[in-house]
Amino acid sequence: MRRGISVHVGTIVVCLALTALAGCVYYNTFFNARRAFNEAEKSRKAGRFRGGRINQALYQTAIDKSLKVVENYPNSSYYDDALYVLGISYYYTEKYLSSERRLRELLANYTESKYAPECQLYLAKAKLELRDEETAVELFRSIFQSEFKRELRTEAALALGNYHFEEKKYDLAQQYFQAVRDSLGGRRDKKDAQRMIADSYYGDFRFKEALSAYLQMLGMQPDKDEKYHSLFHAGLCSFSLMRIESGLDYFNTLAGDEAYFDSLSVIRLKMAQGYEYDEDIDQAELIYQQVLDEEKKPALAAEAAYRLGLIYQFDYDDLPRAKEYYDETVKLSRSSEFGQDALQRSSDIGKIEDYARTIELDASTTQDMIDKAAETQYQLAELYWFSLNKPDSAFIEMKYVVDSFPSSVVAPKALIAMSQMQRELKGDSSAARRTLELIPRFYAHSDYVPQALQALGLSGTAADTGYAKIYLDRAEAFLADSANVDSAQYYYQYIVDNFPRSQYNLQARFSLIWLQEEYRNPGDSSLIYAYNELVDSFPNTVWANEASRRLVGEMRMTAAEEEKEDTTAAEDEPAFDEELPFRRDEDSTVTATDRLADVYVGPNGEKIVNINIEPIEIREEFEYPVEAYRTAWEGDLYFQILLDFSGEVKDFILKIRSDVDEINLEAEKAVKSMIFDPLRIPQEQQDKWLVYKFEVRKPDHLR
Repeated sequence: MRRGISVHVGTIVVCLALTALAGCVYYNTFFNARRAFNEAEKSRKAGRFRGGRINQALYQTAIDKSLKVVENYPNSSYYDDALYVLGISYYYTEKYLSSERRLRELLANYTESKYAPECQLYLAKAKLELRDEETAVELFRSIFQSEFKRELRTEAALALGNYHFEEKKYDLAQQYFQAVRDSLGGRRDKKDAQRMIADSYYGDFRFKEALSAYLQMLGMQPDKDEKYHSLFHAGLCSFSLMRIESGLDYFNTLAGDEAYFDSLSVIRLKMAQGYEYDEDIDQAELIYQQVLDEEKKPALAAEAAYRLGLIYQFDYDDLPRAKEYYDETVKLSRSSEFGQDALQRSSDIGKIEDYARTIELDASTTQDMIDKAAETQYQLAELYWFSLNKPDSAFIEMKYVVDSFPSSVVAPKALIAMSQMQRELKGDSSAARRTLELIPRFYAHSDYVPQALQALGLSGTAADTGYAKIYLDRAEAFLADSANVDSAQYYYQYIVDNFPRSQYNLQARFSLIWLQEEYRNPGDSSLIYAYNELVDSFPNTVWANEASRRLVGEMRMTAAEEEKEDTTAAEDEPAFDEELPFRRDEDSTVTATDRLADVYVGPNGEKIVNINIEPIEIREEFEYPVEAYRTAWEGDLYFQILLDFSGEVKDFILKIRSDVDEINLEAEKAVKSMIFDPLRIPQEQQDKWLVYKFEVRKPDHLR
């Protein structure tokens, strides 16, 4: 009996010892986790004011230790503590999804936990990092409006203010920053809030209020960085308010403080800009040159060189010296914003020599030589006008084109440009009109007549005739309305015969071959010869490229027909007649293809055709984007469009784009808003994808 009792008691003692040991294990594990977490938090909070980095290693140690508690001891009294440590530590190690999961677990299962309020704050932070902004803002707002302790409400207010600031909703942001400054925050938070209030005014271009806010910040015992930020932006605000002397005083204060000598070049660059605003160009030049000579950082020296280039280009009108400074900018910092613009400006100035007048007219001068010389002079005029900001020089060069090369293709184009400059730059509408009237008078057959007539208000009148485009429109109208091939062919041929120098001549040549292919196909190799001649005669043009695409199709059809007729041909014989005029590469595959080929293949691989009519309504007219002014791009975009029963565009694909994204976007908006007359679309093409060519022409003031 005693022996049994002693065994039982011994068992109990062993069990108690094991239980105590297990408790010690998980307690020690969590104790180590909490110690690492507390050290990480202490380091983070101290670093917040010193700009230090977060010690992620300590947070990772806290995660590793806390996970052992959560995974091995789910019924532990430290479970919510472990969840809290995990949620915060995951956040600061940038594992936001894991942070959100652990924080939600704690808030769902431990509603009365002392950690619940802080977990709500970090849940909002994690949601913000996970781009669930709507939920995050709601959580921050509920914390801000709650009865939580002031520190949490302050952090929520700062988070809301920063969020709205990033969204450029400055009025909303200021409400939260002002709450921190006026009631919620401690001394440090109040200064942070005041800085953000000032930056909000500055971001909203309210420079007077911003200046006052920055000066107020200087009265809040700012540290070194805060003082620099306030004085620097006070100077910028003063410049924007045209209080140049006050602005220079603020920058001089910074320049005279040895604490900011490492930022001296940045300060000097702003001071030089202030002198420029004050039209003291000599003093500005002196400071820029000082920065260029003394600054070791390439980016700052490059900005100084760039500013000197601008001074010599626009203030001193010394283009060779300006080019030297631009070249120095590129050498110092080619990839920077200043370097890229300097590269373009240097290139533009360098083109002046390339465009120099070199032709001397005599009996041996051909019309082609005259056209090329005139085009070169026109490019020089555009260079002066758009890139070098020398409109007077541009006008002189345009006049030189008209006076010296009156028979050139671009002479009427130069007259249009002269008219625009007379109207916009000189304010002389009468002279502008007289210049335009010269175009229908002396260049009645020019492609630029429609543009001149439109500016004169004569479009659609009896004067609106005699140029190639009007005959092209007639040809296409005959094809679209009544499939009158003979009339269309007549007008295409009329353009070929009477407008040899028109930009529409090549299109008419192509269209004549296309008419043969579509309506009167002879079934032999004649079309191949015709298309190939067009490709050889006018290489690297849109219509030569289109001819190449159709040439491939014709050769394949011809080869297929010949294969049917010649049943005795060996299987290894060439697929096409060796004497046919097409090009092959070393693998005997046709190479006369181009990007236009894909335009005429629909989304499902079907062959589709061009639509030769214009919309009857465009609800969002194309506006040439300002972002494209520098490139002055013009040309043709190709769309595939699908119309509904009423003629509205219900789907589209942009197949051939421009090099300028903004032009593509504007064109897409316009095409999407188009309505066509469904009665003008051939029955067999209705409810099918169609090709639509969208012409982009730069506005008059860019010509």
